[in-house]
Amino acid sequence: MIGHGFAKTQGFTLVELLVVIAIIALLLGILIPALGRARDVARAAVCGSNVRQLALANMTYANDNREHFALAAKDLWSPNLERWHGKRDTVSEPFEPARSDMARYFGESGRVKECPSFVKNSDYHPGFEDGCGGYGYNASYIGGRNDLHGTSPAASAHSSRLSDVRSPTSTVMFTDAAYIISNDYTRAAYSFCEPPFWQLNAGPPSTMRPNPTIDFRHLGQCNVAWVDGHVDRRNLAYSVDYQTHSHVTGDEAQEQGVGWFGPEDNSLFDLE
Repeated sequence: MIGHGFAKTQGFTLVELLVVIAIIALLLGILIPALGRARDVARAAVCGSNVRQLALANMTYANDNREHFALAAKDLWSPNLERWHGKRDTVSEPFEPARSDMARYFGESGRVKECPSFVKNSDYHPGFEDGCGGYGYNASYIGGRNDLHGTSPAASAHSSRLSDVRSPTSTVMFTDAAYIISNDYTRAAYSFCEPPFWQLNAGPPSTMRPNPTIDFRHLGQCNVAWVDGHVDRRNLAYSVDYQTHSHVTGDEAQEQGVGWFGPEDNSLFDLE
């Protein structure tokens, strides 16, 4: 009787298994950062689309309101209940997006689409600027007229007209924005993109600096919507110390990605 032979099975040796594991680990080490960057690039693109829609909404608002853009903060000094992105009944309440003068221009939701990369500290000051989506409006020159009225209530009660802006392609309307609220670098939503220098009186700006509020959250860049409706991304150029409500230095703010792009003046924000 002829016996039947059996094939001998041979498994992986320990060395071969370790080599396979090392190769997989190496591939993951290469792929994970690439996937993370691809995700960040995709989020930046979504954010760019959001901020462009904001600019177009404001332009449509202006067309319906005798060329006047939406007010950034109609009653900024008192009683401080209105913003471009919502209204509230008391200063301790959150802003309600559906009550914004621009709500009908934001689409079916009636609210600002939120930047997918914006992470805020929701525990800071109940409702502080919630509803702005992580975006800031040029309140000094487009949504207000500090260049004409300084810091008087009249400045926030008046906005620019389309025809006031001499260079729509190079005048900021909206940017990514945030406010560093403490030296542990937690962030709050902030609905204004402040220029490099305060416009405290009619005429040239002052030499006083606001706290930086433009947030370069997208791989070191921020999305900028200009008055003509186009959007691009800008790199962080410089920052300064926080003067109020925080103990963050200019170097720390820049490290955290909050500051300004462009020249160290108000030329990209003002109407000239």
